[in-house]
Amino acid sequence: MRATRRGLMLGALAVPTVAGLASWRWRNGFVAGQGSVLLHDSTLGAGRRFGEAGRAAGGRVVALEGDPIRLAQTVLQPGPALVAGVSRHADALLFAEAAGEAGYLQVAAFVGDASGCGASDCRDGWRSLGRMAERSGSGWVEALAIYAAQPESSVALPRSSPMPDSGSGRVFGWVLAREA
Repeated sequence: MRATRRGLMLGALAVPTVAGLASWRWRNGFVAGQGSVLLHDSTLGAGRRFGEAGRAAGGRVVALEGDPIRLAQTVLQPGPALVAGVSRHADALLFAEAAGEAGYLQVAAFVGDASGCGASDCRDGWRSLGRMAERSGSGWVEALAIYAAQPESSVALPRSSPMPDSGSGRVFGWVLAREA
């Protein structure tokens, strides 16, 4: 196996990301089995990539279809510790609003396209997740999915460029967590 500068840099980025999020995991008692849910818009190329990467990482993946309010009620009823998604802006807003009523807070938001994550807005304690997404280049959707599927373990960032996006344009990534 040949080591490249990019591969080494991406591997090194995983350490501070996990370290920065450790305090949230311990403060909120996140343990394996308490769970996270990954939501994706399957009509978007980035949404399908997010779902596939989350499934490959062993996450509970649900397609964001139909009424986002009813879906939020169904998905949040068991009380997952973390919910992450990739969708259109309108669906992200509706889901976050419904989740807020159930005691969840949006802790990170991302705007990106096939070339990468162009912007992130993360709360204190979650900024390392934004840096991870921005530094993952065109693999930001997969990096977010891998983290969301396994927040209790180390994040292994993608080392190669993902498959090209099918032209879905700008998409929104988001992470919700239960309020402490």
